[in-house]
Amino acid sequence: MAEKIKWGVIGCGGIAARRTIPEFKKMCTHGELVAVMDINPETAAKVAAQFEIPHYCATEQELLQHDISAVYIATPQNVHCAQVVRAAEAGKHILCEKPMAITLVEVKIMEKAIRKNGVKFMLGFCMRNNVYNKKAREIVHSGVLGQIIMGRAELTGWYPLIVGAWRQDISISHGGALIDMGTHCLDLLEWIMNAKITEVGGFQDLMTHKYPTPIEDASTIVLRFSNGAHGIVDNYFNLPDATAQNILELHGTRGSIIGQGTIGQDSTGKMFSIIQKKEVGYDANQIRNIEVPKEEYVFEGIGLYGQMLDIFSSCILEDKESPITLEDGRHSVAVVNAIYKAVKEKKIVKVKD
Repeated sequence: MAEKIKWGVIGCGGIAARRTIPEFKKMCTHGELVAVMDINPETAAKVAAQFEIPHYCATEQELLQHDISAVYIATPQNVHCAQVVRAAEAGKHILCEKPMAITLVEVKIMEKAIRKNGVKFMLGFCMRNNVYNKKAREIVHSGVLGQIIMGRAELTGWYPLIVGAWRQDISISHGGALIDMGTHCLDLLEWIMNAKITEVGGFQDLMTHKYPTPIEDASTIVLRFSNGAHGIVDNYFNLPDATAQNILELHGTRGSIIGQGTIGQDSTGKMFSIIQKKEVGYDANQIRNIEVPKEEYVFEGIGLYGQMLDIFSSCILEDKESPITLEDGRHSVAVVNAIYKAVKEKKIVKVKD
């Protein structure tokens, strides 16, 4: 495939400069980054110079008028709707960071623009690309774990008060640890289990940090999936980075998978499985052998964000649907909103897409 998709970036500071653009330059064989935009022109100029990108600007209008076929939107979620609509109306294919939108009303507006203008869309759930998470999905789908009983996904870190940080302003972020980190965890469990979240509940608090607006720095959520399995998603802005294990757990009637550090922006991690090869009867003594045979997996990590850009570039070139669709984005927004409703009303809430 000699042809390459010409890309532009809307919001080239933050995650775009830290992860996406460096990995794009190293890994994206089906795409070429030709323009970047940021509302801070100094940021746009700096990123363009650092990564040898030929064009930079400070407005979406100028970027969308440039000779590009696709845009990567890496801005705060409160502007995703407007930016996706503008990009679609300009005929650009769209890779949008999560969460897709704030409300289901916004999602409908985005969907209408995308379909009306015949452009492709992909949501940036890049953690599906971690090689260990892919292996976990493969094992679960093979059936060797038996009936899936429970899944847990943890993503935590230390995020103290930072003056001017948009994630700490509820008018922009519309939430804290859950909407920022938990969205990845929720999606991973659904993707690995191949089951949708149907009911949610939990606890959230601002326990530690003195943020200027009331967002949660602690979020512990319980879930029920369409396959009957239970789930836990825990996200904290108030645990030290050094202690954050970012655990993935999948438990079934015949075995378990335990991942360490497989949830996050890095492409690495550790993982092992414990599979019971044959039926074992009831043991009244309840003796636990913590040294049971484990199968450990060792893989070389591949950049999550570079994979994401290359996958979507291929989808555009081959005219096929992206692996993370509008429907996935809509469902994710519905789950997040149901969680915030459940926490606020102190009850279990059914997810309604």
